[in-house]
Amino acid sequence: MFSRILVCADGSQKSIEAATVAAEIALKFGSDLILLSVFDPSVIPAATVGIPDGSLQTTTDAGAYADERQNRVEAETSKVLGRTGVEYTTHRELGHPVDRIISTAQDKKVDLIVMGSRGLGGFERLVLGSTSEGVLRHAHCPVLIVR
Repeated sequence: MFSRILVCADGSQKSIEAATVAAEIALKFGSDLILLSVFDPSVIPAATVGIPDGSLQTTTDAGAYADERQNRVEAETSKVLGRTGVEYTTHRELGHPVDRIISTAQDKKVDLIVMGSRGLGGFERLVLGSTSEGVLRHAHCPVLIVR
């Protein structure tokens, strides 16, 4: 039924839960699993902030900040996927999350996108937008949003 699944990771608890669900589905159907990490460069903090416990380089180098952030997201998600025994590949993108998730899903010819929901309320969704809602509206395939 699902030969290729894309699971989106952003480091949130909901994306960790989504990775667990995606792994279970992949094991059940013998699917290829792709772990996608998208970093949005428009959300890089001020140069003096850096990542807590990160290297000094991340305080001044946007590329290093993005790299370190994606490394952390992949490491956290890989722990969960590793416990399930599912095999997976990783893929990284830079850009607007909705755009990058949709284009990666099309390029990789996935049958299912699995992602977490941050549970934004009505006002926040109106002001900030919702990645899961944007993916749901524009995806070419089914989208499973883990709440």
